[in-house]
Amino acid sequence: MSARPPPLGQLPPDALEAMRHRVDAFHDMLLGWLDMPGITLACGRWSGGAISELVPGDGACLLPQRYDGMFIGVRELRLTGVPHHLHIDLGRVERFRFTLAPSVCLGFKPSFEVRLLTSEGEWLLSLMLTTPYDGDSLNLGAASRFLKRACAQLRRHPGLTDIVVEEPVRGTPMGMALLPLLREHAGVEAQDWDEVLRALHPRAAPPVARGDDPIVLPLLRAALALPDATLVIHRDQVLVEFQTERLDGVHRFEEHGHVSWQIGAQHEHHCHLRLASVKDVQFSAQASPCQGGGLNYTLWFQTAESSGNPFRPRGYFSVTLNRPYAHGQPRLEVIQPMLDLYRRFEGAPWVSADEAFLRVLAEGPPARPTRTPHLLEQTP
Repeated sequence: MSARPPPLGQLPPDALEAMRHRVDAFHDMLLGWLDMPGITLACGRWSGGAISELVPGDGACLLPQRYDGMFIGVRELRLTGVPHHLHIDLGRVERFRFTLAPSVCLGFKPSFEVRLLTSEGEWLLSLMLTTPYDGDSLNLGAASRFLKRACAQLRRHPGLTDIVVEEPVRGTPMGMALLPLLREHAGVEAQDWDEVLRALHPRAAPPVARGDDPIVLPLLRAALALPDATLVIHRDQVLVEFQTERLDGVHRFEEHGHVSWQIGAQHEHHCHLRLASVKDVQFSAQASPCQGGGLNYTLWFQTAESSGNPFRPRGYFSVTLNRPYAHGQPRLEVIQPMLDLYRRFEGAPWVSADEAFLRVLAEGPPARPTRTPHLLEQTP
């Protein structure tokens, strides 16, 4: 992660030079997007209560560097023919993130955005296609121009850019129309979203939560969609299990100012969890008597402190595969989706995997042993 300028004081020469190279690259990338017709500039987020939008109908320009030292990234962005303008510090930008995400302004159809992110994951500015749709139909020309430029900048600046296609976009009819467009501009033969995004950016950013949603929400939703899995909550003398195929997803629930997240339909079996308390998630593959000595494939959602699990103190809850074996052999149709899920989210700093899971990832799922270790020890 690149260095951020301190709030006060002068940067050391090596840090200043690194910032200069980064700012120069961001300046050139931003100029490219400002030259594209049909772009709207958005500042602020709904979570903060307001968004300001500037529409450069006659174009916009980015003035050159005016300051030295820690302020070399400060730029003035002017709209042609009008006095409206904004100031932005490119020195505080960590990366450009090309994002396809559902937008309330577009009737929850995907927006096309270039988000200028800080190291905290907030964005200072978003450049959006103003009219990506003709009525309910995708504006193929505008979408194609956006994806073509995004792919070019991903290839040219792999350390300063990434791309995110949020989960609610991928499986929609509009998302399926976008996939071949992205595949064409990426120049790859990959067949699904994950493969295309990995080809574009080997460490492509995983889906991220929106607004003030818990960071684990996209991963949890994907985990609950795994085939043949169970949501498990284990406390001292209590073990609760929900078959995930009978749950209808995750819902926000608020009562008297207290926010929890309801998993399952209101009038069916469900539970409430405080997802904001989850600080990290670990993918695990450990031998277990439940699997006859074979590997138990589990996603552990963990809190910072003990949450009462007698065998894994920080284990708040987990999603585990029910039957990863058939006749002693691994069921790849069940295990592979969990391995793919890790690959999608491995770039998140709060996601990890234990040694056994990483071994399975590298070598493939092993067969279940014919006899469990404790029986082998008892054999003469």
